[in-house]
Amino acid sequence: MKFFQLWMALWFVALKELHLSVSVIVKFPNKKPLYVALNKTLVLEADFQLQQSEKVLLQTWERKNRDGEIRVAESGRGNNERISVEKNGALLKITGVTESDYGVYKFTVTVNNGDQVSDSREVLKIINPPNASLYMQCSIPSVDAQWDKPAFLWQVNGITIANRNEEISADGSMLHLMKLDQNYTCITDSSQGTSKVEVRINEQQCPTCHVSTVVVFAVFEFIIICLLGFCLYKRHRKS
Repeated sequence: MKFFQLWMALWFVALKELHLSVSVIVKFPNKKPLYVALNKTLVLEADFQLQQSEKVLLQTWERKNRDGEIRVAESGRGNNERISVEKNGALLKITGVTESDYGVYKFTVTVNNGDQVSDSREVLKIINPPNASLYMQCSIPSVDAQWDKPAFLWQVNGITIANRNEEISADGSMLHLMKLDQNYTCITDSSQGTSKVEVRINEQQCPTCHVSTVVVFAVFEFIIICLLGFCLYKRHRKS
């Protein structure tokens, strides 16, 4: 009797494991919190895989935050005009993000055999948006096999730039442009030789300087015209 009970228990465990191994799979490729700013667009995408005999009965997107838990989309339809669903229900898009849109989002798939599988990902508000940076890159092609990597040296207006993190990338190939200068030089050195490239930027006349010059000439012409008119007026009175 005990042997039979043990055998049945093992049989049920095996069936359960077998069932789980062939059931629908739902997951977010990236589990880290997703950051988005106010008034921007939020896009959440999950992956789900069905087995050959399975069919989707229901797909839902739910959000949970301090305001409570709400279903934001079901069977390919959002609950308001800002919410849409794409890619067979696996992609959720929310435009014009508001404070109430932050929270934990759960994507759930229900299939015809009754299985219901879900996965979640948190959406947070970004406080300090990232700052854009502009870099100048120096690249050199490798000729045949080479045992070492080239070293980079940067000069701006003839002055060598120290290899500091805020100005030069880790490998030395990119220079962070803090401001626009007139002359940039990149020197590379490796076992295959030394190479040098230089870029000169011509200083253009600023628009405000051009406008100022036009105004000065206009005033000067006006003064000359007034003087000529005054002289003609005096000559006319004498005659």
